[in-house]
Amino acid sequence: MQLRARRIEFITTAIIGVIFAICFAHLEYYYIKDPALQISNGKVQSNHPEFDHSRETKRIIGNMYQYHIFPMLFIFVLISFAALFDDMSFKLFGGRKRRKAFILGGANLITAIVIEDFAWFVNRWLVPLQDDPKGGQLMQFTDWTSMHLGAIDIGSFVIPNWYLVAIALAAMAYYIAFRGSYRVFND
Repeated sequence: MQLRARRIEFITTAIIGVIFAICFAHLEYYYIKDPALQISNGKVQSNHPEFDHSRETKRIIGNMYQYHIFPMLFIFVLISFAALFDDMSFKLFGGRKRRKAFILGGANLITAIVIEDFAWFVNRWLVPLQDDPKGGQLMQFTDWTSMHLGAIDIGSFVIPNWYLVAIALAAMAYYIAFRGSYRVFND
């Protein structure tokens, strides 16, 4: 009975991570770009000298802004590693099960990052903002997500190479986390 609950916990944390990633992508595309304050991707678009630049954010690493670290990454980690935190708090299972929970957390985190990035582009493609110059397009070679590691051209859009690497790593980690979970006594 406890084993089935464990598997449900693993699956639930993965599903919640995906749901949150989609929600955050929606928030990032539609609300972090604030037309009323003329802010786009953290940069104030107004050149008026009296315009309040106090909400202008600066890039931290590459094309990552402060909101990518907190709250996005922080919440992704909390959700992704929920099974591990649960195991460590209550010492429910042995070291092997905790390692599987840690691997599951890594897989969930990778999946959430890929889903969030892709969902942002789906928002731009399906229901673009009125002033988005790339509205109606999925990922392109000129998008930041495709620039660093390249991308594969599919025709009207590209698939960033880092998606393929991340998906392969996540699939391998999910396999390890769920492998043998049908056995009752594999501590």
